[in-house]
Amino acid sequence: MHKLHDLVVAGKVVNPESIYDAQIGIDDGYITEIKKQGLRSERKVEATRGCLIFPGFIDMHAHLREDSSHKWDYKEDFRSGTAAALHGGITTVVDMPNTPLPGINSERIRKKRELARSKSKGLIDIFFYGGVMESNTDIDTNAIVDMQKEVVAYKIYMCETTGGLYIQKQMLSKAIKAIEATSKPVVIHCEDPEIIEKRKEELKEKGEERSRDYSELRPEEAELSAVKKVLSSVSASASASSSDTKIKINIAHVSVYGTLRILKRYKKGGFRCEVTPHHLFFSKRDALAKKAFLKMNPPLRTEENRLRLLEAFKKGETDFLVTDHAPHTKEEKALDISEAPAGVPNLDTYGNFVAWLIVRCGVHPKLISKVCSYNPAMFLGLSDRGRIEVGKRANLTILDLQERVKVSSEHLYTKCGWSPFEGYEFPGVVRHTVFNGMVVSEHDEVLSDLFRAF
Repeated sequence: MHKLHDLVVAGKVVNPESIYDAQIGIDDGYITEIKKQGLRSERKVEATRGCLIFPGFIDMHAHLREDSSHKWDYKEDFRSGTAAALHGGITTVVDMPNTPLPGINSERIRKKRELARSKSKGLIDIFFYGGVMESNTDIDTNAIVDMQKEVVAYKIYMCETTGGLYIQKQMLSKAIKAIEATSKPVVIHCEDPEIIEKRKEELKEKGEERSRDYSELRPEEAELSAVKKVLSSVSASASASSSDTKIKINIAHVSVYGTLRILKRYKKGGFRCEVTPHHLFFSKRDALAKKAFLKMNPPLRTEENRLRLLEAFKKGETDFLVTDHAPHTKEEKALDISEAPAGVPNLDTYGNFVAWLIVRCGVHPKLISKVCSYNPAMFLGLSDRGRIEVGKRANLTILDLQERVKVSSEHLYTKCGWSPFEGYEFPGVVRHTVFNGMVVSEHDEVLSDLFRAF
């Protein structure tokens, strides 16, 4: 007598190294059996006719906005962020520390984790970054080390952001050394504040400080300079200790193709990089048309740069595809570009965008499995996910590449209620999101009975 599984998902499985037809047997939240056919269950999900089954997507760069101050809950909170992520096919999210009460110590991270657990209803995994600033890099205070049980990684900002989460370039080596003692990875926002400040003064002298072209204020040189400083600091730290650095470093939201050229020489040294949907899809020409609704840090670049970034992505030269989900209200984004906050929401449309990469851009599904699932899991030390194999958590993202959808604000779960992709048609949707063996979304809808509190 064959075993009766809790759930069987059947269709075309996509792992980083292979694509094959199979049935996936799931029990108690884990994958327990994979066979060509013959598996039995109480419930079966048939992912046929143009569908692909991926390991659950992992977004390792999101701003869910909520902390115990609740000052930014009107933009997003853990409940609405959970729904938006599941709608986008994301089963694991890592939340950034730059909230009104920045996540710079264990107590604050614990409070955020408790909030996330109560609001997400156990329908997604939400992990956290620990924020790094000059006051908590002192080895004597142990603030960085104390956070290591609460966070999956750390975040360094090289230019100012919310809550003063910013360290000067001369503090980089010290900060990296403090993180290295935890054996956790670090993500670094690379923009050189000196170059940005200098450009601001130059534009002011010309009377162009309110330029419509936001990329003028934060030029490509700011990113390239900061990346070089990170590499230099890490090299100096390694030389001082007479050993190669053991820390894994991810350069956040690469916006400049030149950054990839620099990093190519350092891939073996533990350096990784991520790219976002908005930097692969939009250019500064779009930003000029949509004004502050396409304002983000780092800003959009030229069309030529976008195409080069996209081509590099297709070749596997970037390691992660992240949302950098940073929601603000329509009212806030409608302000003058000099006053409006930076950032765009991306969780709801992540699966749609992945479908666009596969169908319209010719990105191989195996590469998607790698950059959206496997690579993030390995970087963050989440060995229980990232692949579809026996023993892993039953987190699955099923894309339907035959169903087109036009993005509409009426069909978004993010609390801010808008998308930079509104009005664009994508060649695919998230057919199902499965988290720990539970089907939490079906046919581009998050199951409402699971979210009665919404």
